[in-house]
Amino acid sequence: MSETLRVLVVDDEALARARARRMLEEIDGVTLAGEAGSADEARRFLARQDVDVMLLDIQMPGEDAFSLLASIQRRPAVIFSTAFDQYAVRAFEENAVDYLLKPYRRERLEAALERARRELRNPEDLSRRLSEMLASLKGASSPHLERFTVRIGQRQLILRAEDVMWFGAEDKLVFAATEKDRHYVNFTLDQLEQRLDPRKFARVHRSAIVNLDWAAALRPGFAGTWRLQLRDAARTEVPVSRARARPLRERLGA
Repeated sequence: MSETLRVLVVDDEALARARARRMLEEIDGVTLAGEAGSADEARRFLARQDVDVMLLDIQMPGEDAFSLLASIQRRPAVIFSTAFDQYAVRAFEENAVDYLLKPYRRERLEAALERARRELRNPEDLSRRLSEMLASLKGASSPHLERFTVRIGQRQLILRAEDVMWFGAEDKLVFAATEKDRHYVNFTLDQLEQRLDPRKFARVHRSAIVNLDWAAALRPGFAGTWRLQLRDAARTEVPVSRARARPLRERLGA
């Protein structure tokens, strides 16, 4: 390992990669070796050149971080990033080099990189710990998004998906609406549609995903559209597109 850490950023979100890139540029003693938007892209990159550290998102379309790690022989130090996985967080605390809860600050990333630098001085121990982490996670995580983090000032708040009434989008930002508040999240609606439990959540509009446990009534709107009323105190109404109204009525028995 050289004095300068070579870092590969692996994340399916271009904005997340750009944010990590900006932070890495502000940290002394590290250089961006490259970026990958998927596990397969990262695997091909690692086959061409070595890196010291991977800043690795956990859940990506197709293969996740654990599948990637299980498929490569020469593993660099890994700093995981996660927005929700409570099982992974517990395992990382015991076995991984470090983990970052999104959204994280530059100072937190810098501390994680310094820890990776120390771990790289003993590569055999690092490899053993990563293998133990993969074994401890096998079959442990739920296939669906159950918890995720949001930032409130300087604090990280963990929200349960079941407490979210609906997810919406405004001005290209995605929010999670609970009965008392709204919180911006680091997911697109398309990603949420893939990761949320389809038995509980339904995409009802291009700008809305609803927790059906909160559904109260489906009402006709203007020009063939519909409005889904929720059972919160404010009687929130969520737009339902014409194309999605029929399957939603069938699910609600309306």
